[in-house]
Amino acid sequence: MHRPLPVPLRLPLLLLLLALSGCATLDENECRTVDWRELGLKDGRSGYSDSRLAEHREACVKHGIVPDDTAYREGRRIGLQDYCIPDTAIREGLAGRRYQGVCPPGIDRDFRDLNDAAYGVYSTRNDITSTENQIDSLERELRNDKTSDKRRRQIRDDIRDLDRKRDRLRDELRWKERELDRLTDQLVR
Repeated sequence: MHRPLPVPLRLPLLLLLLALSGCATLDENECRTVDWRELGLKDGRSGYSDSRLAEHREACVKHGIVPDDTAYREGRRIGLQDYCIPDTAIREGLAGRRYQGVCPPGIDRDFRDLNDAAYGVYSTRNDITSTENQIDSLERELRNDKTSDKRRRQIRDDIRDLDRKRDRLRDELRWKERELDRLTDQLVR
């Protein structure tokens, strides 16, 4: 006899099923109608690794569809030519995306260096923002009438420490931005 799941178990199970279904790169209709070369081109331009084809295969095999590996790989190879340029390395790093090692050996090292430098700028900017948010939060607490005198003293000390940290991070950011500019001038000429 089939008994329904207890209500407390239904929601987690539903969420799990939704999460698993969201992992598929393509749905059944897309698997049936996709131009594999165009998909490879798109994935290459987005910097996806070789493993992306395996993800597409896994999504489509359950619908009885086998990807055209040759067409996909040719499209991805061409797409990577658009992706593997210095501007992309910088743009991806500044957006907080790390390089996944997909470029050909001739540009791989330069791409990685530019992406690392740009990611360093991104990361330091985030650290500055986080520090400023901590300062703002402490300043709000300091303005609260219910904050004890002892806590106010601690807050002032914490704010001074965070101000010094922010100053160090700003110096670090200027250095990282100069390093990115230097690398860009060196590698993009």
